[in-house]
Amino acid sequence: MTYEYLKNIKNNHTAIQLLNADNFPMIVGFFHHAFKSTQTQSLNETTILSKLDDYLYLLNQGYEEIKYPKKAKEYLDDFSHQNRGYLRKYYGYDSDEPIYELTPDVEKLLEWSEGLQKQEFVATESKVKTIMNLLKELEFETNLSDEERISVLEAKKRTIDQEIESIKSSQDLRFDERKIKEHFMQIEKNSSELLSDFREIEYNFRLLNHEAKEAIANANSYKGEVLDEIFKIEESIRNSNQGASFYAFWDFLMDVNQIEELDRLLLNLYKIPIIEQMDSEHKMENLKYNLLSGGEKSHKVLTKLIEQLRRFIDDKLWVENRRILELAVSIEKSAMEMKDKPPTQREFFLIDGVKIVVDSIASKHLFIPSQKENFEHEIKEDIVELDLSKLYEQVYVDESLLKQNIKKLLQQRSQFTLKELSLIYPIKKGLSELVVYLKIAQNMQNAYIETKIDEIIIEDEERNRKRVIMDRVVFVERGDKRGVN
Repeated sequence: MTYEYLKNIKNNHTAIQLLNADNFPMIVGFFHHAFKSTQTQSLNETTILSKLDDYLYLLNQGYEEIKYPKKAKEYLDDFSHQNRGYLRKYYGYDSDEPIYELTPDVEKLLEWSEGLQKQEFVATESKVKTIMNLLKELEFETNLSDEERISVLEAKKRTIDQEIESIKSSQDLRFDERKIKEHFMQIEKNSSELLSDFREIEYNFRLLNHEAKEAIANANSYKGEVLDEIFKIEESIRNSNQGASFYAFWDFLMDVNQIEELDRLLLNLYKIPIIEQMDSEHKMENLKYNLLSGGEKSHKVLTKLIEQLRRFIDDKLWVENRRILELAVSIEKSAMEMKDKPPTQREFFLIDGVKIVVDSIASKHLFIPSQKENFEHEIKEDIVELDLSKLYEQVYVDESLLKQNIKKLLQQRSQFTLKELSLIYPIKKGLSELVVYLKIAQNMQNAYIETKIDEIIIEDEERNRKRVIMDRVVFVERGDKRGVN
């Protein structure tokens, strides 16, 4: 950090300006109360005004004279004014009511302010273990050879085996109270930082969008070149470090198994008595929903930005097409005016780029006689013998016979599978007969397919046995069935 950089931050950075504001305790205290204490990402105008009005009332109760005399709406307008930029005010995709959320600079200030509070103890062990694990993972995935990687995994395997043996021998290896607190504090800190990162992600995406619009607005190119430019910008947004990292995070959120695992871990978290005491309000239980809400919002922003870029380029192309139409209309107008008043000068109109093409006799090629074809050679006919016997040996499957097999077995059983049917009436005409069974089941009301897998043995005309692995087909007897006519 250079002197000029720090001087620029002091004069222009929103967080420093807020730190120097006269109402700093009230503003930051309210932001923490409204957003951070409940891990809320955004609030509509009605909700945030209600919270601010209650907050100002409680503050004014502690003074003989009213310390904050303005109305809540006036203070809220000050917070979201473009010259301050403490709150971002915008309209949602499905609502006409303004929505407010913290800007990235204010998020950083709140995190810094929280870090100034004196903690019960500093979780140094958890932090150094996190650093060591990251260093080991980085080395394992970059510097080690295949033999060294296998050696590391073997060492981990031996360690796991030792832990298993220790548990079997009833040794107590569980965390004590200190380690539980350390881990929970680290989880809280990382979760809070992750939720705060969403604002930074949106800001970075909006910055990319602004730069892209400037590049397109200043470009004087043909339609194809402009389209190529917009596709490059869209690709750069997706392939940037910020975009790649966010899409990896979004893929994690879209993985049902991962989300269910996270939900299970959060529910089990508060079964630990010490954590129940540390967080009696169970703030971490909503982490899954906060991540999904924040991730969806950032994803919508990115999608909206790309959509705006495409609309922006469509508008630019529309302007170009309109200019072409205006030129065409002006040409038609000039032609109509010249219809009754033809020009008298010999040279009355010039077109740039048109020149005379001279095609002289000397530039022509000399005559080249064509070669005569000789058709005197003998044409021989080749006799080819085709074996058409295969046409008369096609496999015929009697569908009515298969329906009778199903009827017979339904009279004996209320329910059976296609596999059980094949054991009683073996399939001896290969896949053709199996496909006909499936066709019959599709047209029946008393047949359905389960997600379980069955293995069916079939034979073909040459007695070759094959295994077919497929979804289970079940036939049942119902009073409202259509039957197997």
